[in-house]
Amino acid sequence: MLPRTQLSAATEKSIQVALVALWTVLHAVLFWKYGVRTTDDSREYLTYAHAIADEFHFANNYYIKYLGYPLFLALMFKLGLSLKGVIIVQTLLSGIATIFFYRTTKLLAGNTLAPALATFVLIIWYDLQLFHAFIMTESLYISLLIFAFYLIVKADSVRQSLWAVPVLLYVALVRPNGFIAVVAYAAYLITIAYLAAPTKLARRLLLLGVVIVPLAAILVVDQYLLQSFTVVETYEKGEVIYLYKGLLVHSDKPIIMPPADASPLTKLYLFVRDNTSYFFRMSALRFLLFWGNVKPFFSVFHNTMIALLLYPMYLFGAIALLKDRIPLPVRVFGVLLVLQQAFITTITSENETGRFLMSVVFIVFAFGATGISWQLEKWKTRLES
Repeated sequence: MLPRTQLSAATEKSIQVALVALWTVLHAVLFWKYGVRTTDDSREYLTYAHAIADEFHFANNYYIKYLGYPLFLALMFKLGLSLKGVIIVQTLLSGIATIFFYRTTKLLAGNTLAPALATFVLIIWYDLQLFHAFIMTESLYISLLIFAFYLIVKADSVRQSLWAVPVLLYVALVRPNGFIAVVAYAAYLITIAYLAAPTKLARRLLLLGVVIVPLAAILVVDQYLLQSFTVVETYEKGEVIYLYKGLLVHSDKPIIMPPADASPLTKLYLFVRDNTSYFFRMSALRFLLFWGNVKPFFSVFHNTMIALLLYPMYLFGAIALLKDRIPLPVRVFGVLLVLQQAFITTITSENETGRFLMSVVFIVFAFGATGISWQLEKWKTRLES
């Protein structure tokens, strides 16, 4: 017997209560077990935040590219909160974001089964939820992206979607790669304009915008975002996963490094030109690790759960995206957001925690659960006919 995709109000309420209870228990355990977790980057964020809170000083260093997070921390400190208080606020924000994620998936799917499934998977995805216990950018970044996605999905017009703009701009301040959300929104607007264009000439002009937006993004990346990063320099080590020596790519000939004074993207171009096979072998492994999310140092159980939960979401998410039941601009936003993150990871480095996928995996869950619910509707209709 296949489950119904439109649940009764009472059933939906019971599921919502169960999801809240599950989320509460999980984060109570995480807080009890870990309290406040920090990394080397955490200490830099805290130093920057205290400089803002105490002296209103904004240091022009590497961490200005993460300004949104120290600003958030500075506000917390001004309110008199300790680091435990910051973690509690981050966690509560993630809880509110989870509620909006439920609503977003319900809007996408048009039924009540999909949001229940998507939210359940989001909550039990331990690798994602653990970030809320860290003084790191990920927690705030993910919560803000979920809020922005809700505002875009809910919008009935371009004017309504503009409510997402301040959120998206702040996302771009929290992490350097947050610009991908702004680019995805630009593509969302261009898609709306293209569909509404009255003439072929107007559509051609809009297609010109499709070229200009990525070029502008590339310029920003090259001249600002990548200036403090050593992207190409890490290629020489052959690391597929940052700082992990258990999976390395080796070159059968000397690696030719670009000039040190070249711009970041010029370095990338020259490195690919001179070390083509080596680069693409390394990038292919990063690409597979990003999407696969499994890691050689994860337990068999961990990797198995990833495969069982994540891979069907990819399949059914793709099915949902191929249908016209979700507005094309929304599909463009979601897909472009994830693809940009995949591209960045492919040409830079995968992380040992898989955190780069974690920042956008909610998109996969939303579309994946939607696709599953629609497939169940289809099968149920066939059985009843």
